[in-house]
Amino acid sequence: MRALILSSILFLAACSATLPSFYDDNESLLAVEVRAEVAKLDCTKPDPTQIKYSVDKLNLYSESKRSKDVGQLISMMKQTSDGLYKKSDISQSFCNIKKTLLEKQSADIANAIMRRY
Repeated sequence: MRALILSSILFLAACSATLPSFYDDNESLLAVEVRAEVAKLDCTKPDPTQIKYSVDKLNLYSESKRSKDVGQLISMMKQTSDGLYKKSDISQSFCNIKKTLLEKQSADIANAIMRRY
């Protein structure tokens, strides 16, 4: 009997660690803000400052809220945006590649956040 109770507790504890976090209007708005900043990026004269700022803000908000389900997606996008931001001389082709990645990542994050219930 003890083994059944112990295994049930362990099972429920493991399941609760993978449950998605609840829908949050603020987090959705921040995800859309990230998508808007990525869409505004002009690779003829790139300035990734606003993209980095909006990704960092979404990351801090989700981290503070403890949204672990989208945290991994945001951390991958943060690496992409940081790579664009840290480079001092950004070529147009490099920018276009990074912008394509950022568009896909921001769409995936927004989709993950907004499909919650």
